[in-house]
Amino acid sequence: MNTNNLHELINRYESNYALFNDSEHNEVFKWRAVQQFRSVWFSDNKPADFSSLFKEAKKECSNMIDNAQVSPTNGIVKLAEEYPEEVERLFREVLFAPDDGDIDLKQKHLDTFLDEIEKLRQKAFPRFYKYKQDRHAASCYMTFIDPEHNYIYRYSEAEEFAKNIEFGMDIGAGEDFKLKNYYALCDMIVEALKEHPTLIDKYHELIYSGDFYPDESLHLLAFDFLYCCRGYNLFDGLTHISKQESIKSYKLEQLREQEAAERQKKIEELEKEIRDLELSIEPYKEISLLNVEVNHKNYGDGIIVKQNVNQITIRFAEVEKVFMIHKKFAMRPTFENDAEVVEAFTVYADTISKIENLKNQLKPLK
Repeated sequence: MNTNNLHELINRYESNYALFNDSEHNEVFKWRAVQQFRSVWFSDNKPADFSSLFKEAKKECSNMIDNAQVSPTNGIVKLAEEYPEEVERLFREVLFAPDDGDIDLKQKHLDTFLDEIEKLRQKAFPRFYKYKQDRHAASCYMTFIDPEHNYIYRYSEAEEFAKNIEFGMDIGAGEDFKLKNYYALCDMIVEALKEHPTLIDKYHELIYSGDFYPDESLHLLAFDFLYCCRGYNLFDGLTHISKQESIKSYKLEQLREQEAAERQKKIEELEKEIRDLELSIEPYKEISLLNVEVNHKNYGDGIIVKQNVNQITIRFAEVEKVFMIHKKFAMRPTFENDAEVVEAFTVYADTISKIENLKNQLKPLK
């Protein structure tokens, strides 16, 4: 991702913030529209029938969705007049169904809503294409109801912005649309906006000055930023790699991060295994065979004068010999409690060997 372009766009947005929200351009209407929709939708005195409720709620926000060619909000009003129960159910039980933050489930709700509402349009108004609902309209409805957990989506704004900042994740379109990737883009924008405190101050001063939705999550601000970047050509003069190149670069970076994460996981597993083994042999370190008397069938009686892990030096009457104390070595001296001593030194030696092997595996990973 090109963070330089991202923050340059935020700087340009901030530089023109007063212009965007003056009486002529009035982009701040989005916050007033959301506030008005919610004040009707959640009112104790809202209209009883769904068609009237939606018509009243969308009065100030329809121009966020409708234009000269299409009129989805009027389509909802007309459909609700024809199929009041079906339309209300699709809103309340499908589009607005709880998702507990599961973006894939949220997209499933959105897609199901669009499929089912289109079937109703085909039945009631097959020649009125302008009543057709799309992802932009549905995302607006979702955001009007719950702005703190949703983002408004528009294909052109999202694609152009993603291209100019070399986002790297494909948002897609049509059947390939990926809401999760779009929400990831918006989440990233929100975090970047927070790094510009003077812009946030201007923003709060504006929206706290009137009857606007407070937008604590900055989700509406993120969409307004996307919209203004394209609508006011804030991209002018920016250079960027192609979408295909940015996606390829992102995938390579993801692969590197995955490999690094797997390597770190392996390091942690090995280090834990080493620590556990070292703790397991702590009691064995206290075992000392110095000055212990032994017997060997070839050299007779002797005494241990030196000890190192499972290697001991024994002084016999005429010679000193070095032996390994381990079950696999048969030509070794015997002790008074021979089975216990050999078992302890075998476990200790094998564990030390395992630790060294694990440390050798660890070295190239660091």
